[in-house]
Amino acid sequence: MAAQGCLPTTFAVWPQHPLYRSLAPWRAAAQFADWPRQAEYDALLAQARASGQPLPPALRFACDLEPTQYYEMHIGSSGEIPTRTQNWHDWFGALAWLSWPQSKLALNARHVRAIERGEVGRGPFRDAATLLDECGVIVPVCDDALANALQEMDWQALFVQHAAAWGTRIDSHVLGHALFEQGLAMHIGWCGKALLLPVAADFFALDYWQRQQALDARLAALLADDDWLQRPRELLPLPLLGIPGWWQPQDAAFYANTAYFRPTRRANSATLN
Repeated sequence: MAAQGCLPTTFAVWPQHPLYRSLAPWRAAAQFADWPRQAEYDALLAQARASGQPLPPALRFACDLEPTQYYEMHIGSSGEIPTRTQNWHDWFGALAWLSWPQSKLALNARHVRAIERGEVGRGPFRDAATLLDECGVIVPVCDDALANALQEMDWQALFVQHAAAWGTRIDSHVLGHALFEQGLAMHIGWCGKALLLPVAADFFALDYWQRQQALDARLAALLADDDWLQRPRELLPLPLLGIPGWWQPQDAAFYANTAYFRPTRRANSATLN
């Protein structure tokens, strides 16, 4: 588990925690001694393309670029992703692009469409896309009882009574790059925003990365429909440290903390950056 406290001030070894499973393919290639710069970002992108990730040909992490357009419009028109060096948020944002290329592209296209029709300021539609991008956890589930437990915020059923179901009937695939950054300083009270995606039972016979690639393609297709996910409240609060294996100790006293495991939609979301 990540150490509690402040974020590291210098580049550190890859965190060893289930939060980062969705970034696992880039672990070996990203063991840098210091903060990555343009050459390292270019090399990571080349490796992702060589592995078959469907990244657009023009896409590039442009270090310390100051775009003259809106951020989303610049990415949409040029393929360049402005990326601050020595910045945890943008580092994990780049890794999220490598791991969720279709979804990240679809999220950007969603913002571009909204801006082009006049939604320059943030409203519910763009807020929902931003919340998914920053704090989203994709939750595939093949069991209606587990889906209902998450929707009804029945944390005892979801995390305690059905703890063994995680990885076999329900699971977590983190998309939000703000969560990866915040995972360097985990704390009680930390929550993400869950997007439930029903799947067939045989989905869980696939390995984790195969499942993620399938989720990436499916999420991108859903995001192409602007009638889908129109409000932030369509995403569900998820107390991340309640997921089995994500925190120690996960005993009865831990799950009895109703200030964290709240029974209503008042649960705190992760902070947007």
